[in-house]
Amino acid sequence: MNEHPWTSETRDLGPPMEWRFSFDLQASPEELWPILIDTDRLDRAMGLPLIAYSERDGVLRGASSALGYSFQWTEPPWAWVAEREMRALRVYDNGVATHLSIAFSLAPRSAGGTRVEIHLAWYLRSPLSRPLLALGERPLREVYRRALARLDQQIAEDRPHHQLLAEPPPALGREVKQRLASLREALRQDGVREAVVDALLRHVERADDTELRRIRVLPLARRWRIDERELTIACLYATRAGLLHLGWDLICPHCRGVRQRARVLGEVPPRASCAACAVEFSTDAPQAIEVTFQVNPSIRHVEPRVHCLAEASTKEHIKVQQPLGPGERRAVATRLAPGRYRVRAIGEPRHRFLDVDPRSPVQEVTLHTGDRGAVVAGPSPIITLVNEAKERRTLVVEDVRWVDDALRPAALFGLQEFRDLFAFEYLASNVQIQVGEQTVLFSDIVGSTRYYERHGDARAFAAVKRHFYEVHAAVRSSRGVVVKTMGDAVMAAFRDPGDALRAAIALQEQFHPDRDDSGLRLRLSLTMGSCLAVNLDKGIDYFGRTVNLAAKLQGFASAGQIVFPASLRDDPRARRVLEAQKEAQKIEAQELTLDLPFLDEPLDVCRLDLHREEVAPSIRARAPRSRRAGLH
Repeated sequence: MNEHPWTSETRDLGPPMEWRFSFDLQASPEELWPILIDTDRLDRAMGLPLIAYSERDGVLRGASSALGYSFQWTEPPWAWVAEREMRALRVYDNGVATHLSIAFSLAPRSAGGTRVEIHLAWYLRSPLSRPLLALGERPLREVYRRALARLDQQIAEDRPHHQLLAEPPPALGREVKQRLASLREALRQDGVREAVVDALLRHVERADDTELRRIRVLPLARRWRIDERELTIACLYATRAGLLHLGWDLICPHCRGVRQRARVLGEVPPRASCAACAVEFSTDAPQAIEVTFQVNPSIRHVEPRVHCLAEASTKEHIKVQQPLGPGERRAVATRLAPGRYRVRAIGEPRHRFLDVDPRSPVQEVTLHTGDRGAVVAGPSPIITLVNEAKERRTLVVEDVRWVDDALRPAALFGLQEFRDLFAFEYLASNVQIQVGEQTVLFSDIVGSTRYYERHGDARAFAAVKRHFYEVHAAVRSSRGVVVKTMGDAVMAAFRDPGDALRAAIALQEQFHPDRDDSGLRLRLSLTMGSCLAVNLDKGIDYFGRTVNLAAKLQGFASAGQIVFPASLRDDPRARRVLEAQKEAQKIEAQELTLDLPFLDEPLDVCRLDLHREEVAPSIRARAPRSRRAGLH
């Protein structure tokens, strides 16, 4: 193992009472590491006592009871090197020991498998405690042996990760089973596919408590081989039916842990903080909020039981974490795969990059807390971390990539089912949430005033109302969402520009000039780009340059036409739709260049006219640069 990371804390305490356990397992270090760092699950399998954790001013406090005695302690940040070793320290307020150091190490065996070594160092409060504490060594060795043997056997049986060291589910009462049967039928009536209903209810009934504390849709969809969108919609219906609760988790950008859970969207604040990382962060960042679900406690009560902090398992993106005293340096052997990593001290905004490149011959690098710039090394380098500060610092080496298994607010805002079922959800007036790239569609009735004059208020109103229904249906069938209506206009949004174009083409085909039951004609505009979700008195609205441009482009479309920037046409998803349209109807997009007063540069746009009798000019042709020429 590497040098003890808390030498300064234990240097003057005298020699510890040491327990060393060694176990040879058949599983590889890569297979064992994700479970061994989940010490909460491991300690539960060993039958160790529950722990109550609290955090104040970034200091973690623990409390537990054993053999009728209560213990309290402070727990500084853990130290680990991914797939190699992990260490934790407890500084006790009371009890037989003042400090306890716990260390795990994993080493591949030459014959295959892994040697797991566990080292406990007790720093006793009194020499008289030694005989009493010695009584616990053999029983603890045995519970470790049984738990690790069980884990090794389950890995050999190729059990899925979520089933390793899992506990059997609680028995559900008769009344709960009846409710679940009623919920199954209600969800089927809502249109949720039977296989999805069964998978969701089976998870609620049988899953381990650790999985039900935060139900994460995207990993479950992959595991069950169900479309993510379909499972998300099923969970929304399940929430309305009373099976689940919907929550908005605020995620620290550094440790990526949940710092706060808002029960409704309106409780999401504009900013949040993480005391452990000593940072404040804005909730408008793309990864700042995760949407999760919980089981209704009346269906299954999931206890927030904690057997251990399991810090390393909650920060899988952090590959190396080492607490260092002032001026201290420590060398650690790593198992870093090729990619980019960020090196920083917790609580410090400064960082530098470490690029692991398989072509690099460099096998040893030294990284200081005050360094800037990037450094390159080969795979699995030896890293010497140096704390140049006058205070103790915890240095981390973290993977910069987000393995984004999180369901983000943008995914919900883009579902018509969410807007229909949760119309009461709103953003606080001072909160904005990035929803990423959207394709925004504006639809407007051409000549609505003349239509009212010609047909009378009652008939015109009925036609316009029916038009709204048809627009909603077309948008929804193309996986879009109606954001709002304005007079006789509609604003919709899509995650996929191809879906947006399909919806626009379908609408123009529906409102063709020869239609007998309605003389309404539409003009449509599309743009693609980033958007913000805001609250503008009508629920969740979208705002930004993309929305503004889509609205402005409506002025350059006539009845039966769709106008959109050439950049949208060039997207492969949109181009496939246009090529299919050209092949089916021999209609090409006309290309124009507009000089718009609110843009610094001329804008190339495409105009698709589905109701022309003649083929539009070639997409390669250009109209003169004009704000108005040939546009109405």
